[in-house]
Amino acid sequence: LGRGLLAGVLTAALALLFSVVAGQARWVSDSGNLGDYIVQSVKTLGVLAPAALAEEVLFRGVPLVILAGTFGRGSAIVATSVMFALVHVSNPNATPLGLGNIAMAGIFLGLVFYAPGGIWAAFGAHLGWNALLACLDTPVSGVPFKIPMLDYYAGSPAWLTGGSFGPEG
Repeated sequence: LGRGLLAGVLTAALALLFSVVAGQARWVSDSGNLGDYIVQSVKTLGVLAPAALAEEVLFRGVPLVILAGTFGRGSAIVATSVMFALVHVSNPNATPLGLGNIAMAGIFLGLVFYAPGGIWAAFGAHLGWNALLACLDTPVSGVPFKIPMLDYYAGSPAWLTGGSFGPEG
């Protein structure tokens, strides 16, 4: 779980760094104080953790193992990653590029699943990605989060920074 969390946080940090450097994404001060930030971040984690675990069980749990037994790991990872992306098609501000990036994230999570740590490492990576983005006030797969003290501006162009869909976009 810990290695997965680290992988997810570092991957999200890299995506945000790219958005800042290449697309002039930035944060500005917002209302609230550190106590408000911590309380809202903990509440946000309380929402994100069960969702990430449910998605990992649904896509990298039994279905991935069954498909891998029939078609091989590579094909199973690709198939479950496409399904993972399609589940996000109705998210706010979804774009074809964003869905393609979510499919690639599914491949990443599938590879993490088969690395030491299994489902817990994949859950950690998923949660690490979502948690860092949300706690820095960026949208996660198009879903906005209101975090005190910070307002995130994606910069432009949207195809490079993800725009209102978030870094996955």
